[in-house]
Amino acid sequence: MKKIFVSILVCLMIVIPIQSVLGESKNLSNNNIEDRKNSVGLDVVELINQVEEITAYTYLEQFVSFGPRPTGSKNCSDAAEYIHNEFEKLGLNSYIDNWRFPRYKCQNVIATLNGTDPSSDAVFILCAHMDTTGNSPGANDDGAGVAALLTIANICSKYTFNHTIRFLVTSGEENGLYGSHDYARKMYEQNENIIAVLNLDAIGNNTEKGGNVVYLLKPERSNWISSFIVEIAQVYYEHINLTALPIANRGNDHQSFLNYGYDAVQFVQLARGNYPLHTPEDTIEKVNFTYLVKVIKLILATTIILADKSIDLQVRIVTPKEGYLYLFNQSILPQPKITLAGRKTRGLTFILGRTTARINITTDEEINSVAYCINGRASFPGFYQEGPFEWVIQISAKLIPTFRKYTFSVYVCTTSGKIAYDEMDLFVLTLH
Repeated sequence: MKKIFVSILVCLMIVIPIQSVLGESKNLSNNNIEDRKNSVGLDVVELINQVEEITAYTYLEQFVSFGPRPTGSKNCSDAAEYIHNEFEKLGLNSYIDNWRFPRYKCQNVIATLNGTDPSSDAVFILCAHMDTTGNSPGANDDGAGVAALLTIANICSKYTFNHTIRFLVTSGEENGLYGSHDYARKMYEQNENIIAVLNLDAIGNNTEKGGNVVYLLKPERSNWISSFIVEIAQVYYEHINLTALPIANRGNDHQSFLNYGYDAVQFVQLARGNYPLHTPEDTIEKVNFTYLVKVIKLILATTIILADKSIDLQVRIVTPKEGYLYLFNQSILPQPKITLAGRKTRGLTFILGRTTARINITTDEEINSVAYCINGRASFPGFYQEGPFEWVIQISAKLIPTFRKYTFSVYVCTTSGKIAYDEMDLFVLTLH
């Protein structure tokens, strides 16, 4: 018993410092990026060098020819049809998915490049939005993101990867992230194993630091993705000439996936300066294609390395489910598509009483320990050397019942030192 307790403490000593810099230990094997240059089974530089300015320009020129694309407009629907046709030309499995909310209805376009590893259900998503505000042609916001996504799809379609790559173009972003919310919710209900989402939004013009920096919007739970991107930018700097800088999160389409427990980051130019986003002046002439090509190269390198790397350890919270109401251990009903609080409650789970959390762990290694935490503090008892991986979420009120938000998280540590992490936000009614 003493040996078990000591091993748990050792694992926690590893876990706690890594929480803010999870790196690949979140889901992927711990080889560094330099090793990947020889281990991913493809020449990353060869693919990077296939990114050509003329390809991105042609896609963007054709895309902005539809004019302003407010959600629900004919222009937006025509743009969706164009994107769908381009995906099909590349041999990808593409479809247009209609969505509807009060006041808005439109389409998303989804194209898939299936992975070749039959044992993997992992999915990596590249996301951009096709809608615009008012009468803006949206060349940068977010035509540049769409052009980048199509350019990357063009290159990736010629190769095969272990895991599935999915290309998602949404609408409704400018009105409240409706398209991405609809898709993220559908994928969660289908138990889709989305490992990471890379959102591309307003990536076409940045002169800051000589046009050599791109920003990564991310929450703490997605630090492993941003650290991964930063390292790739460093290793391939001579081929990309771009620095990636992680900053605090700000909710755009990637937030819809975060709401349902998927890790996500956004690439963005950030420094707007005098750039006329959301105006009629957001035209193709304002896009800096030299900069855009750099960003595309970095996103491409990130995508192909992620999609071809083995996943050695993964933990997923199975129950309670995101976006559901629980009465003790019973799931009562999912949240309605639209709530009175709007975006603020999307994906939130509400618990009345105590509820049993169930965890799914995927690994070929021996598990050393599992730690369950509330608001970052490990709760005892909460450690198991073997399954079933369950833990009762029970928060007691000291004086009177309260209803407040908590973060429930789980850490898994293998005997070789690999660590995986998952979390979810809960609103819990605490009782005596």
